[in-house]
Amino acid sequence: MALARLQRLGHNPIAIVGGGTGMIGDPSGKSQERTLLSREQLEENVAGVRRQLSAFLDFDAAVHPARLVNNADWLSAFDLLGFLRDTGKYFTVNYMLQKESVSRRLESEDGISFTEFSYLLLQARDFLELFDRYGCVLQMGGSDQWGNITAGIDLIRKVRAKKAHGLVWPLMKTASGVKFGKTEAGTIWLDPARTSPFRFYQFWLNTMTATSSRT
Repeated sequence: MALARLQRLGHNPIAIVGGGTGMIGDPSGKSQERTLLSREQLEENVAGVRRQLSAFLDFDAAVHPARLVNNADWLSAFDLLGFLRDTGKYFTVNYMLQKESVSRRLESEDGISFTEFSYLLLQARDFLELFDRYGCVLQMGGSDQWGNITAGIDLIRKVRAKKAHGLVWPLMKTASGVKFGKTEAGTIWLDPARTSPFRFYQFWLNTMTATSSRT
């Protein structure tokens, strides 16, 4: 909805889908490692995302059209040594350990794999690529993405000596305080093939909400 509002105000929103980062998994807001998806599953998800976003964003507008990009277009083109040299060299391990998504997992019993530990570098590179390719200077997301977004801001500053910005908002959570994410149990979907309109309506009608009373 934030992208839709910005488009209505004359901006060119860019929706990025994780065809590349989806093969790794973001540790943000997660107590356990995500299940890795196959390339076929990721490609199906990318196509589904565009269908859903088309209800809110205008990809065919004559003025200020929205754009959908897949980060696999650049991430899959990197070789390991090239990525470590051109991106990894700008981040210290100390910097990465200070990020909440990493520090929280380090304190857990399961810890964090090197695969997920590297996710911050991938999303930072995403912001740099969007900056170079499309002139993107603002990245938005849920509050759990703050560390990833600021990493991209730092990378742009170090590599391009330019300013970029981040905007986050509070996460939608369940009544128990758990992140309302697509991999959680009981998730509902915008796609009527996965969640019927009736079930979608009933979910919000029956969802517990915090209330306050006054005396």
